[in-house]
Amino acid sequence: MQTFLPYPDFAQSLRVLDSRRLGKQRLEAMQLLRAISADGSGWSRHPAAAMWRGYTNALKQYHNLAMDEWVRRGYLNRMPKQVIRGKITYPLWLGDESFHASHRSNLLRKDREYYGAFGWLEPDDLPYVWPVEPVRKSRKT
Repeated sequence: MQTFLPYPDFAQSLRVLDSRRLGKQRLEAMQLLRAISADGSGWSRHPAAAMWRGYTNALKQYHNLAMDEWVRRGYLNRMPKQVIRGKITYPLWLGDESFHASHRSNLLRKDREYYGAFGWLEPDDLPYVWPVEPVRKSRKT
């Protein structure tokens, strides 16, 4: 259960995913939307659900952009797009470099040949960063 975000930008993150992982992102985003909904079904206790809780519209946008990228690559999509009502509030962890670096590292571990082409410098053994509580930006002193 994961929404891969090697970059702070959803569309950029989805563009770099290999097709196998991109296809799964559509389903995993849908499962996470169910998990953080009122009924709390399925994966509601998973850290991936916890990090998206309170940011439903942002997760809906991620889901819709994953489908757009899937279709752009020539695949057929039969999943419905999510309706986004109201303002999109983005998670505080979006843009936290340790979070995105952990995703790049894990993608490198999954497929060094494919993801190595992006020039990422992270080692391939970083653990995932699960921002269950908001990540605070550090101040420069």
